[in-house]
Amino acid sequence: MWQVVLYVSPVSCLAAAVLAVLLCLLAEFIAARRPDVIRVASGFLLTLWVLLVLAATVIPDGPPTGRFDQIYWLPGEGLIYGTADMGTNEISMIFKQEAANAIMFAPIAILAYYALRNPSRLLVLAGCAAFSCGIELIQWLEQAGRTADVDDLMFNSLGAACGLAAISIASIAIPRKRLHARA
Repeated sequence: MWQVVLYVSPVSCLAAAVLAVLLCLLAEFIAARRPDVIRVASGFLLTLWVLLVLAATVIPDGPPTGRFDQIYWLPGEGLIYGTADMGTNEISMIFKQEAANAIMFAPIAILAYYALRNPSRLLVLAGCAAFSCGIELIQWLEQAGRTADVDDLMFNSLGAACGLAAISIASIAIPRKRLHARA
């Protein structure tokens, strides 16, 4: 999965944001006409995406070490204290990884929002943050080549918030009531 991080750049982040808004526009259009279809499709895609995220984040990356000290509690701790012996390429990879964390969680928020009946954006955001916290807890408990990091939780939550922002943009651009009146 590290190969995906190599493709993260400002251009790919912008492309992901534009794609999120376009997909939300399509979802709003379909939801205005066929809310049952969008809920079922979103629920199915959400299940697939969550399984993919779990495969990418909690499958052990090495043998269990039995050491429970691989956790970063302070925001930015890995960057502030862990980069003394790193080159610029390694530091760049850390930023790319955090951007990838955000990009990975935007679809979860979007799909969860459209899969639920009368969803609250705040509830969806809280659910995404709880899911991210669960992933970090599993990574810490596994002690198998992964490090639990509060920065991952923050960037996953930021990605979920960006996904919800894409929904807000789409819902302003395509109000469901106006579309429903035309149908």
